[in-house]
Amino acid sequence: MNERGAVFFYRTATILAGLVAALAVISYFLNAPRGMPIVSIAALTLAAVIWISGWAGRHLIAGR
Repeated sequence: MNERGAVFFYRTATILAGLVAALAVISYFLNAPRGMPIVSIAALTLAAVIWISGWAGRHLIAGR
């Protein structure tokens, strides 16, 4: 049961991180025609932190 819960936790975190990263990329392309093509480093950092938390949580929950 722990293995399935760990994988579910990791996949959920990965999907959430992907959504945050996708929103950062969409924001970049929407702002580019206005002359403000700024990559949101904060959003990409947040996505990385979410993904790493999911990765670490998977290993902690599974007991690896």
